Amino acid sequence: SFVSGEFSPKMDGRTDFEKYASGVKTMENFLVHPQGAATRRVGTQFIAEVKDSSKKTRLIPFEFSTTQTYIMEFGNQYIRFYKDKGQITESDVTISGATQANPVVITATGHGYNNGDEVVISSVVGMTELNNKHFLVANKTTNTFEITDVDGNNINGTSFTAYTSGWTVNKVYEIASPFLTAELFDIKFAQSADILYICHPNHDVRKLSRTGHTNWTLSTVSFSGSPATPISGADDRPSCVSFFEQRLVFAN
Repeated sequence: SFVSGEFSPKMDGRTDFEKYASGVKTMENFLVHPQGAATRRVGTQFIAEVKDSSKKTRLIPFEFSTTQTYIMEFGNQYIRFYKDKGQITESDVTISGATQANPVVITATGHGYNNGDEVVISSVVGMTELNNKHFLVANKTTNTFEITDVDGNNINGTSFTAYTSGWTVNKVYEIASPFLTAELFDIKFAQSADILYICHPNHDVRKLSRTGHTNWTLSTVSFSGSPATPISGADDRPSCVSFFEQRLVFAN
């Protein structure tokens, strides 16, 4: 049944051990069920490239319930979010044109984007070469913008199929954070419901709050009461956090 799991090499030959017959010496790429038996570990699926693949990025889970779980991409002074096998994006913006030029120029009245924003184009009719791909906004005007790949190279559309109709474009949702690349792997965190408390000795304590899929807020935690000594500044900031008996505990 494998319910005893994988044994240490120190258990080799220990047939006198009661659970020996329900264990296994080596088990790779399988998950053991508490009811017995085992199933193959699930595979992986490519969802999206991180914002900057030249820099280290950390993935942190956010689990409110079994049906509301997220993966958070912590990068250099930003956070992005993933849910249900997809990257969270902002609301749809309608596209009304795309040029067969170098670079491609997208027409989207009142799009509101800024140069450098990352967007995803979908629902393509005609110029299908752009469908479901990530691009950066460049040389934007009120109603148009050029597109480059995520490395900043112009998208040459001179050989693309002509635009017909439809399309939507969505900006990849992200929020700003104070954490630099070199600090990401020293972050400590603890979650309660829709709030994730984040500690790092170089920064005041932050809390990440969720009120919707595209509504996340990162704010500084204020402390009051005793002790009166402020926990901010060099050597005074908490560097780890946890919940214990319904109390939020910080330490350094």
